[in-house]
Amino acid sequence: MTTPTSSMIKTIVGLMLVVLVVTATHRRSVAQGSPYDFFGFGNPISATNSHLEGLSNSAVALTDGTVINELNPASYSFFNRTNIDVRLRFAYNQSDLAQASSSGHLVKFSGFNVGTMFWNKLGLGAAFGFAPVTDAEATTTRTDSLSSTISKREGGLSQFYLGASLRPFSALTLGGRVDVLFGNLLTKYQTSFVGENITPGVFQREYAEHGVRGTFGFLLSLDSLFADLRGVTIGASYSTAASLSTTQRTIVTPINTFLDSIIEVNGYGYYPSKIQLGIAGRLGDRYRLEADISGQDFSTAYTFSKSSNAAGEATLGSSNRFSLGFERMSLSTEDVRGRSFFDKIGYRLGISYASLPFRPSPGVTVSELGASIGLGVPFASGSNVDFAGQFGIRTPSNTAVAPKDLFFKFGVTVGISEKWFVPLRRGDDDQ
Repeated sequence: MTTPTSSMIKTIVGLMLVVLVVTATHRRSVAQGSPYDFFGFGNPISATNSHLEGLSNSAVALTDGTVINELNPASYSFFNRTNIDVRLRFAYNQSDLAQASSSGHLVKFSGFNVGTMFWNKLGLGAAFGFAPVTDAEATTTRTDSLSSTISKREGGLSQFYLGASLRPFSALTLGGRVDVLFGNLLTKYQTSFVGENITPGVFQREYAEHGVRGTFGFLLSLDSLFADLRGVTIGASYSTAASLSTTQRTIVTPINTFLDSIIEVNGYGYYPSKIQLGIAGRLGDRYRLEADISGQDFSTAYTFSKSSNAAGEATLGSSNRFSLGFERMSLSTEDVRGRSFFDKIGYRLGISYASLPFRPSPGVTVSELGASIGLGVPFASGSNVDFAGQFGIRTPSNTAVAPKDLFFKFGVTVGISEKWFVPLRRGDDDQ
């Protein structure tokens, strides 16, 4: 089987960017997400790397040097080469409430990431990049004999991050990063009344937000302490809460007039802290099992307030997530030459259960049950392509007042690590 050349890898990345431009333009007119995206900051995103998605994001204790792991900055110390990745994702959602049913899809750019090892002896690695934090993409239409109202939600939070990690002892790795949060949350309502020569009335409110938080993590390699615990690793990460500076901009276009009223108010927002714990272990030479648990209390979160110590939004509450992943690892760069396609690729499976932060009505909670499958294809050049599919169901505790969601997500991550990326090394690394 032939090995892709550098030009082939560049062609794959180029095609991804072309698809991104085309689909992003298309998405403005057809994108629909879950109706739950109307609550708070939208739908929280755990991770967007397809390797992690194939494991249902159970990767807090993952020590794979080919992955830029956004779940735990301590993992940067395990880079075995310079990595650059580009991510793209597709999502389909169908919501059902009583006799009403709606569906929609979106295609989004999911960020880029760069990671490298600076000093092997101390495990000094670093990474930076861009990634989404929440999604808020939804459209609903309500129609009666007098009017039709379209409600839209767009935007979400994103982050630029810069982090580093080191290994002070063979068994312990510590890491941290700075996350610069920013984003826009737009809600728009347009009402069209039945009749001739009646201009639709439009109400639009947008929140522009920005802030900074810190993310810290550690990895404890137990096999460095006890030889019998081969490949067993414990990991944890903690993201601090972020106080946001928020600008609320309201635009009202009354019916039968072209005079817009624009009101702009400065205020505050608050994004909650998050804690994640994980454990991973080897099963033989190529198999690995991971398990994670995470928690985040959105009951203290709010998108806008004129006061910096406001109470949380009533439509949000605490959220917890449990996930389990199993994989057959892809072969390393040195091992892929001369091996068959099915022998060198990696397979991944995962399951998860989460209590979501949405509270659509007093006393009503929403749970999510999901499963995932992934495929990793390594190349002799050091590059790789990962694919992941996730599917699941969101179920409210009272299906009479809140919709049931069926969703499917597909992600692609292209990782580039060509021979011209040479890690910086000190002369005494191998002494």
